[in-house]
Amino acid sequence: MKSDPEFDEALTDEELDFLEQFLSSDAVCDDAMDVVMLHGFLTAIISGPNMIMPSAILPWVWDARQATRQPRFLSPGRARKITGLIVQYWNDINRTLNECPDLFEPPLYTTEWKGEEIFIFDEWCEGYCKGIDIDRKAWEPLMELHPSWFNVILLYGTAAGYEDLMQRDYTTGQRRSFPNLLKVSVLNIHRYWCEDRRKLMERGERPHIVSVISRPKAATNRQTGRSNLDEQNEEEYEELFLVGSLDPSTEDAFNPLELSPLSTRVTRGDTSVDVHIYQSENGSCKGWILEIIDSFGTSAVWEELFPTDSAALAEAFNEIDEHGIGSVMGDVPAHATKH
Repeated sequence: MKSDPEFDEALTDEELDFLEQFLSSDAVCDDAMDVVMLHGFLTAIISGPNMIMPSAILPWVWDARQATRQPRFLSPGRARKITGLIVQYWNDINRTLNECPDLFEPPLYTTEWKGEEIFIFDEWCEGYCKGIDIDRKAWEPLMELHPSWFNVILLYGTAAGYEDLMQRDYTTGQRRSFPNLLKVSVLNIHRYWCEDRRKLMERGERPHIVSVISRPKAATNRQTGRSNLDEQNEEEYEELFLVGSLDPSTEDAFNPLELSPLSTRVTRGDTSVDVHIYQSENGSCKGWILEIIDSFGTSAVWEELFPTDSAALAEAFNEIDEHGIGSVMGDVPAHATKH
């Protein structure tokens, strides 16, 4: 994904929690990826032989089973907030793989088995396999050349592998070796495709660009129950995210209304908020909408429309400068609506 200074910072724990809450809320279908599956998915996309565009990626994030069911966002600003967090997640994984691969660690869930804590590989490996399947034909030469690199990934990430896993009685020692085998395999795969792309560029060629959805083969799809470690109450987040459906296309969900180029991030001290200004053309109600979102996803939307986007931006700065940045966080101004 294209680098944007706004999305260059690694996700904070609060931002990652917010993304996880959205992906487990009623704003998406039950088959949406969780953050662990998303990490595996993005790792494969980043590591693979070709360039995969967001239009081919996002449908699988929202619906990991069929890539047909779209999310429902509270507002265009919230859509940008969520997709922005996914871009940050992407950039963070990409930086780690390319700049400090020794620090790469798949964020695996854990559980207790026979009195010992063990890792759960299913979600992460399923996500990685989804990333392969988007461009599977291009991956096949490497899978045939180095099948051992894919052993753990396919064992936990595919239906055939899961059947094999159930039939075998792996020892505790073997299971303990899986996390390291997975890490080594992922780094080997990433290095291989990086070198392959480098040679391609030296020949004056470029990687293929995948911009349309590719349907994975049915044999690689396996639906498993989502691990809910904290037993979160979904009703707690329902009103936070869910309002109504947007247009059916993924690109509309990504940018459901036209954002003004004046939309920006405002920082005062150690605190930042996102100022989103977008155009409304709802019948006779035409104008510019002002929305401010804090780092926790709290949204303040001004009830009145502004005649120009610059007028909306001026109002945002006036509010922050006169009343402090805290006035648009948490307890929002009287003339704004908290969502």
